[in-house]
Amino acid sequence: MSPRHNRRRYKRRARFGFLYKLLAVIAMLAAVVMGATVFFRVEEMVVTGNQRYTAAQIIDATGIVQGDNLFGMNKFETARQIRRQLPYVEGVNIRRGWPDTLIITVTECEAAARVTGEKGQWLISRSGKVLELARGITQNVIAVEGLNAVQPESGLPLVVREEQQIRGDALLSLLNALEQCGMLKKVTYIDMTSPSRILMDFDVRFTVKLPVNGDFNYLLGAMGQAVDTLEDYETGTLDLTVKDYTVVFSPD
Repeated sequence: MSPRHNRRRYKRRARFGFLYKLLAVIAMLAAVVMGATVFFRVEEMVVTGNQRYTAAQIIDATGIVQGDNLFGMNKFETARQIRRQLPYVEGVNIRRGWPDTLIITVTECEAAARVTGEKGQWLISRSGKVLELARGITQNVIAVEGLNAVQPESGLPLVVREEQQIRGDALLSLLNALEQCGMLKKVTYIDMTSPSRILMDFDVRFTVKLPVNGDFNYLLGAMGQAVDTLEDYETGTLDLTVKDYTVVFSPD
């Protein structure tokens, strides 16, 4: 047999060998997919981190039922559904517990402030998520003046009028800074009416003036230091809108 003929036979065997390997890989992948479809189904759902909502409410919000495939779900869309349907849920983590368990960990938020919108006052979280329409007296919730919620809806981010957008962003930055400094519960009222200055009632003793575009973490730290130097009976105005963020105290 000629060398040329041998080369042709070798090439044919090589081509068939590659084809067999490719078919074997495809068959293995099909078996894995089939196994995942048949065997990895949701039999149990575990919810942790919840206080306001029951586990059943959170499970219902997922839209997932027993028997659904663990691989067939979109975890990001499921988390979005939970946050949308249950407004006080701010964070959602979904993971699979082999072989048949779905573990849902939620982080709930609290109402931090209330703003005026359609139908009345709306509660919002410190991140700006609209929670619900305020009903009656809302304790430990900051009353905000000077902003108008546009078509507020539970579970969606706060939207304000276009001309108020900078002030709206400033409000959320201030709320987060107050939380980080441990001062959120000491504030009862915030006036965002001015485009350049914020007025805030603090600790039932002080009226605080802040710049809209300020570094609130730094400003609140400076304010706290100034308050520590005052006597418990002293009340008045703390002005932080002057140059270099100097705190100017004016007694009543």
